[in-house]
Amino acid sequence: MRKVKRSRRSAASIRTAQETRKGWLKLVVVAALVATVGGAYVAVARGNKALNEETLCPATPSSITVLLVDVTDPMTTAQRQDFRNQLSQLKNSIPRYGKLVVTKVDSSSSALLQPVIVRCNPGTAKDVDEWNGDPQGVQKRHNEGFSAPLDAAFARLTNASAADRSPIFESMQSVTLTELAGPDVVDLPRKLVLVSDLLQNTDAISFYKGLPAPDQLTTSAPFRRVRTDLSEIEVEIWMLERLDANQTQPRALIDLWDAAITAQRGVVVRAYNVSG
Repeated sequence: MRKVKRSRRSAASIRTAQETRKGWLKLVVVAALVATVGGAYVAVARGNKALNEETLCPATPSSITVLLVDVTDPMTTAQRQDFRNQLSQLKNSIPRYGKLVVTKVDSSSSALLQPVIVRCNPGTAKDVDEWNGDPQGVQKRHNEGFSAPLDAAFARLTNASAADRSPIFESMQSVTLTELAGPDVVDLPRKLVLVSDLLQNTDAISFYKGLPAPDQLTTSAPFRRVRTDLSEIEVEIWMLERLDANQTQPRALIDLWDAAITAQRGVVVRAYNVSG
């Protein structure tokens, strides 16, 4: 009889132990689910940043691209179309939360340039899903707040200024100092895209009077006054050909600009001839 009683107590103890293990297992599973959901929430919160209502920019963008446009003479039909194609490619290359600043060369060069428009890419439907966001809402914000305003600004860029001065170096200095050189952006990917016929024309430096040798330009006092530090900044040059390109835009012009960018510690990553 004593053995039977001990056997019954042993079975009860086993059942109790089993129930205890099941309870602990449930707690572990619940804790794992909570951790997973919490981790996903944190990831979503980190991935969806607070944005400025107008520019759609976060406090710190993921990259900065400055488009500096100098359109002195009217574009041909072909140039206008190719220019638009290049602008579309540039717009589509801006990463999520990347900043695009559009500026124009000011013939006066008496003050720092003010942007034509500033926008950041808030992302598209491809950047979110139903689990961590609202794909349709994100795409709508991209279309209406980023893409459409830029397209409208781009349309105005093709208008010729007919200015008799082209302070291109001064304008590059201005946008570099205001947009690309602050301590809060030096660690970000940065790019400067220059669209111009590349014919600098001021009292101090004028390529209309003939192209100087690269060393003659980069060691001159006027150049030292307009140069700026382009370290770690990628530079693209889109050259707009003039009707008198054979006389005013020889191959040496691109080489001269490459030397000028290099003298400012920049790197020309692309030199493109706008078709037409």
